[in-house]
Amino acid sequence: MSGLRLSSGVLSGLLFSAALLADEPATAPPAPPVATRPAGVQPGSSRQMRLHLMEGSVVSGKLSTETVTVETAFGKLEVPVASIVSFTPGLDSHPQERQRIGRLIQQLGSNTAAERDSAQRALADMGKTIHSELVRYVSDDDVERRTRVQKILAEFEETEEEDDTDSSGIRPWQAQDSLETNLFTVVGKISPQTFDLQTQFGPLKVAISDIRRGERETEQKPEIRKSINVGGENLVQLTMQTSVRVNRGDKVQITADGRLTMSPWGNNTFSTPEGSEQFQWYVPNQIPGGALVARVGSSGKVFKVGSKHSFVATRAGMLYFGIAMSPQFATSDYNYPGRYDVKIRVNAR
Repeated sequence: MSGLRLSSGVLSGLLFSAALLADEPATAPPAPPVATRPAGVQPGSSRQMRLHLMEGSVVSGKLSTETVTVETAFGKLEVPVASIVSFTPGLDSHPQERQRIGRLIQQLGSNTAAERDSAQRALADMGKTIHSELVRYVSDDDVERRTRVQKILAEFEETEEEDDTDSSGIRPWQAQDSLETNLFTVVGKISPQTFDLQTQFGPLKVAISDIRRGERETEQKPEIRKSINVGGENLVQLTMQTSVRVNRGDKVQITADGRLTMSPWGNNTFSTPEGSEQFQWYVPNQIPGGALVARVGSSGKVFKVGSKHSFVATRAGMLYFGIAMSPQFATSDYNYPGRYDVKIRVNAR
């Protein structure tokens, strides 16, 4: 029978005849199940991951688990591995690293000059990845510690690095774990705490405390989409809104709508993401007040986005959004009710 092939019509006829002979009502053969994919999972997705380990090595293999759980402040979220772009364990998952960084920062105020100098060199060598830990001590009561922390941060600002990652592309330390999919980024506590990885050299167990960063390996470049709100409190001179991280060569498309009440000019005066010269200028004759703007990285150049903008990233870093405003109107004395609804699409290089 292995060499016999029947058309669907012949097969249906045989089934119908057999049903008549058995005095049974005829029934059509059941339809094959339709395969479905979770939202955001691309064709050809897999559980193949590349893990950057704390000691500097990189290991690749297939995860045994189908999903990764992230426990957030709003509940648990199960993410299919096939939807993951990357994940980065935070210092909560690396208690020993947190203790090491904290110990070095404390040694900046040591009574011994050699210990102070040694700690400063060690912290400076860690690069911008410890920026968030250092800024907690910029106003420390210990004058020596405060001075040295400020000096290290100043050195970071003077470096020629294009973003706030280290030389391996690892992002700065944060307290909680973060997991990025091609639809959103979630922050919380990742589980399992130990990953079973099938490598070319055999099975391997890797604790999350040994992982600095994980990336899913796929031939298809991921597309990241995200929507954010940029409000009147996100003035360039105050606090810009974070969105997604981009890498050099990524293609970025942005659209925006909405409006802000430009209260200094009257409660019935509004601005769109394009801004207007009637609200004065953030950059003379280039970026008007009220315009939606962005920058790549904490020290990147601010550029106008308006209601629609596309660009190819020339550097890597977090993509920040804000509202352009003339300095004299960019203080807490003025309010700008409303928001711009921003949609971002990033296609990896």
